[in-house]
Amino acid sequence: MAHLFMNWGKRVEVILNHKTLLAFILIFISVHSLWAGTTGKLVGRVTEKGTHKPLEGVNVVIVGTYFGAATGANGKFAIYNIPAGVYNVQISMMGYTVVHYKNVRIIMDLKTVLNVQMEPRVVNLGKEVTITAERPLLQPDITATMHQISGTRFDQLPINSFEDVVALQPGVTADGHIRGGRETEVLYLVDGLPIRESMSGGLGSELPNGSIVEMSVQTGGFNAEYGNAMSGVVNIVTKSGTNRHKLWLRALDDRLGYQQSNKTREYEVYGSGPIKRGKAYYFLSSNLRLSDTRWWQDMVPVFGSPIEKNLNVISKLSYRFTENIRWINQFLYSRWDWREYEFRWRYDLQGLPPHKKRSYRFSTEIRHILSRRTFYTIQLARYNIRRLIGQGDKNDVNPDEAYQYQLPWLYFIISGNRLWWLDSKEINTVVKGDFTSQITPIHQLKTGFEGTYYNLSNDLVKYEPQTTFWGKPLIDRALMNFSSQYHYEPWRFSWYIQDKIDNDVIVANVGIRYDRLDPRARRPVVEWIPVTKKEFRQKIKRWVPSSIKQQWSPRLGLSFAVGEHGFFFVNFGYFFQVPLFDYMYTGLKTNLKKGLRVLYGNPDLKPECTQAFEISYKQTFRKEWLVSVTHFKKDITGLVDTKTFLATDSKSLDDGFTQYVNMAGARSYGIELMVEKKYSHFYSGKLSYSYMIAKGYSGSVDQGLNYLMWGFKIPNKEYYLSWDQRHTVVVDLFLGKPKKYGVDFVWRWHSPRPYTYYPSRTGFLPDKNMQLEPNNARMSDVSYLNVKFLWTHIFGGKYPFTAYLDFRNILNRSNLLWVDSSGRPGGELGDPAAWSVGRRAYLGMKLGIR
Repeated sequence: MAHLFMNWGKRVEVILNHKTLLAFILIFISVHSLWAGTTGKLVGRVTEKGTHKPLEGVNVVIVGTYFGAATGANGKFAIYNIPAGVYNVQISMMGYTVVHYKNVRIIMDLKTVLNVQMEPRVVNLGKEVTITAERPLLQPDITATMHQISGTRFDQLPINSFEDVVALQPGVTADGHIRGGRETEVLYLVDGLPIRESMSGGLGSELPNGSIVEMSVQTGGFNAEYGNAMSGVVNIVTKSGTNRHKLWLRALDDRLGYQQSNKTREYEVYGSGPIKRGKAYYFLSSNLRLSDTRWWQDMVPVFGSPIEKNLNVISKLSYRFTENIRWINQFLYSRWDWREYEFRWRYDLQGLPPHKKRSYRFSTEIRHILSRRTFYTIQLARYNIRRLIGQGDKNDVNPDEAYQYQLPWLYFIISGNRLWWLDSKEINTVVKGDFTSQITPIHQLKTGFEGTYYNLSNDLVKYEPQTTFWGKPLIDRALMNFSSQYHYEPWRFSWYIQDKIDNDVIVANVGIRYDRLDPRARRPVVEWIPVTKKEFRQKIKRWVPSSIKQQWSPRLGLSFAVGEHGFFFVNFGYFFQVPLFDYMYTGLKTNLKKGLRVLYGNPDLKPECTQAFEISYKQTFRKEWLVSVTHFKKDITGLVDTKTFLATDSKSLDDGFTQYVNMAGARSYGIELMVEKKYSHFYSGKLSYSYMIAKGYSGSVDQGLNYLMWGFKIPNKEYYLSWDQRHTVVVDLFLGKPKKYGVDFVWRWHSPRPYTYYPSRTGFLPDKNMQLEPNNARMSDVSYLNVKFLWTHIFGGKYPFTAYLDFRNILNRSNLLWVDSSGRPGGELGDPAAWSVGRRAYLGMKLGIR
């Protein structure tokens, strides 16, 4: 099977590389993206007003689409497989007044309930009733913590990107950790497909805010269809074309005279509409962001403006062959060019290498509706990511030409270049299939598979000085060599099956997932040969194939109503994640020998595992208020760390090598409280409080290597992790009238995070009266108040215009972000990056043409 899948992946890669096909794709790029996990359903009951008698044969139609249904003898209806978004719904029947519902919101993976009362039509035959639908605060078919954010909220919130919105959710720390997990444990999906880099773990793509129709953030358990994530899933659904042409323009600028200006400007355009009504639709969105960064006073005189450039494009095309068969294509492109700033390099900024990243993804899908209750999808995608660091050829990096420090204090770097060059490429080819059937009114069965063929190439040249625990460079020691060069083609396969049981009283999500990974690499078996009584040398005994990794992940979620206005859910599951491929393959093909080539991958790394449990209760009051309380607990095993293999009495890196291994564990638990107010009386809002404890044996994948370099023993007991942010409060308050005027306040408060207090007078030697204890002290709390003012007017009835003024950190609070081991903000250099950016403002506008 592995051989067949590998060959298939190569064939698909060749096909998708074909210039003729690519040209065709770029011409026809666009809309109605309906990937797995991006559709919902509309259900409800139609009765006669006054008598409450169920009405049979009522037509329920989603206006502008092919979706519709008729009520049965009990007055009930159900429409399945509707793409997430906002729609108008028409309910009609001979002899009754036609009812129109506006702004009915369909949420991915969930049901929207619409109960309708129809009035007999006697006199006024032309009478119709129009009702604006209201989103219910309670979503009773949720069996795990999920937060939904509509695209309209992106326009109201004082944010820059979807990552900023994720940070506002309960259980998320200031730096993006979800419920005590590491940053790389979050899966980001755009229209159901991942955008995470499989080698380094970063985001491979960004999106224009105007392209987003809805985003869900799952911070608790998630269904069996979602895999390769342990802490959370962020699923973004992008916009689609309709039967009406639309064009939107947006621009913003922060050059308003404030001292903290980043000299940022952003331009965005997006449009959509029909190519052929009822057959083909398009959507195109793009944004360009230019910035001179916070450090423009130092950077611009050296490099010119702009310092950072980011371009993002998303486009779609959908074509309907018949009412039941659709073909959907999507193209996603991102480009970054930037330079990093380090205060220690302030007097030699030219020595810091430039950074570049390019990514594009093409995906195509066939969706076939077999019946009103059953459909399947076949999807094919190719995701290409390339990262570049440095200029010229890698041979230009010469470790004998190390940069020079300011003597004798070793504070600033005054000459030379950072010894860092990278050319990294990954091409991920994905085939995916999903089959969904509402086999009975109660049971929805879903099963599917996903196969990914990876083509990974990494060419890295990197030398770094050894340092003390306090950051002082050890200039008399040899440089550490992190260089690596590899090319591997692993593959991964997964399969799942799940059943959603919903009888309007109890909802259960029961599923199981199977994952399989073949690293397709060989690892060395090393033995130590004694030379003298105290000396050993390494010898590669043989090379053996790495093993295939596989696991089963059971998932269970259960919710049930508590009275008319409350519901309770409990969720439990096992969640696995494949380690980053850099941890598997780095330096693997380099001959092991004495020296400072210290870090080696391990293709036999096992998947990391989280066992998660949560229990929650939600209650509504007066139809406008929602209160929820959630308790969660996570046990994490098999986290990747580094282990050094040395002779028994060795204390030097020169005598061994360090390899990635599964050895670290962690646990977290906490409580989340939330109060939400639905919009009415000119305001809406949400208040959340999170209490969380995160403890573990390792705070990073490089902990073992760092402790050896510093000359300390590796901790053998649990300690509070660096992201153990005990208390978090987020307030989001909107005042005004949507689509006319308003102001949105977002206040975030984070309790102090831990750091390791272990001072040294010289920066080289420790205090003999103290023992190193990780994260034994805490910094100060962090608080931000962001405010966005909006004003909207429609000119000529068809040109909506919005102007806004967006203040960040409006109270100009200096928030402490880091201290050194002596508790000094910014360390011995007084690095200003230890403090948050002060008050700044963006002035923006948005114009629509429709």
